[in-house]
Amino acid sequence: MSLQQFNSGNSLWRKPYRGMLRLWLYDLGSVSFIATAGLGLVLGLLCFISGKTEVVSLVFSMATVSTAAAIAWQLNRLSATELTGLIPGYQQHVLIQAASIAAGMLLIQLLICISFSAYDVIPKLLLAIVVGLLFVWACLWRSNSFHLSFLLFIAVPLLDRLVLTIPTWIMLIMVAILSYHVIDLCRRLRWNRESRVVYLNAVQMGWMWLPSIKGFTWITRFERFFHPMNFFIGPVLAVMMLCLPIIALGLMLLSWLFEINLPTLFLLAQFSVLSCSIVHWSRIQRWRAAETLFLLPCYSGLNGLRDAFYRSQYRFIVVLVMMVSALGLVKWLIDPQITLPFVAHLGLSTFWGSAIMLGAGSACRNSYQATAAMLIVLIHSILVSLSFAALRDGDSLTMWLLIDIPLVVIGILALVWGKSQLWKNGISAA
Repeated sequence: MSLQQFNSGNSLWRKPYRGMLRLWLYDLGSVSFIATAGLGLVLGLLCFISGKTEVVSLVFSMATVSTAAAIAWQLNRLSATELTGLIPGYQQHVLIQAASIAAGMLLIQLLICISFSAYDVIPKLLLAIVVGLLFVWACLWRSNSFHLSFLLFIAVPLLDRLVLTIPTWIMLIMVAILSYHVIDLCRRLRWNRESRVVYLNAVQMGWMWLPSIKGFTWITRFERFFHPMNFFIGPVLAVMMLCLPIIALGLMLLSWLFEINLPTLFLLAQFSVLSCSIVHWSRIQRWRAAETLFLLPCYSGLNGLRDAFYRSQYRFIVVLVMMVSALGLVKWLIDPQITLPFVAHLGLSTFWGSAIMLGAGSACRNSYQATAAMLIVLIHSILVSLSFAALRDGDSLTMWLLIDIPLVVIGILALVWGKSQLWKNGISAA
């Protein structure tokens, strides 16, 4: 090792936070998860201030698992590049930053809970840490495990019920064991060819993996129904629309047979709105493909392409609303707690959440704007969770239906506005 390399390595150890903002906030993967974690932290604090403490554990858990996903993403990116072995001290540099982010997030959440005497939130936060560590360990063990990052957000609504069955001392032991294994794998972190494949696939597909649909002609016909909106994401969108109701129906049947109260409708509504964000995320990531779409012989200029994209978004929203409403009716048949007004509210909330998300997404021109638009998903999640709480407490749902009406109007206006913003600077721009 040369003297210059040795001094460079020592410099990293002396200033481990040099370049931290650029490494974590200028990377598309980590900034998406960190922004979600930051929003969860802010919303949790606002919930404490406003007295809406019933959703604090939800948003804090989401902040925790989002932080874990950001760290897992950086560790995967670290093993996907040759910098790990070429620059002395670079790996330790990133690991110190990752540990500092994790410790800082945990410390802030604990201080907020202690300040508001919300000690009942701490066990739920501890379970979220277990889930986050488990995911980081899985990603270090097998890089392909990062494709399952969406399972983290599925698990968040289940943590409140799962924490009641696991003693706190067991969770502390699990945190200690998982921390030991994560540190051990970090010490042995090396360049991995599979990590680069995961990195490129994750950026293009919005961190979601679904099986191939080759050979299923009827699915191909279903896919054409969403054209040209799904041009950038490909067949993933059609498969996701087919998998979501099947999985939700299966969870409903399991919940009914074994008397387990799973928040199936809540998860379905959230993933419906989340799928709208993935549509425009893929459009931004593959913005060069817009020229190929524009050259297809089925549009009368740029305005014709905008009109077709606008109409396909409406078709997509209609499918989402029909899917959520149909499964809501199934849940109504097997669960006496579910009412028809609540099913109507769920369908309307899916409409305005998806419409606002697609409208805002159409106006996004880079990944940072698309990440900021994810706030819509978070707001929709909080409002729907509050309506579920009202249903559980036996409160009237009339207020929620009255809230839905102006939001539906806002959603329609957002779609119209997004149409005028889509490719506003030309087809060669995102």
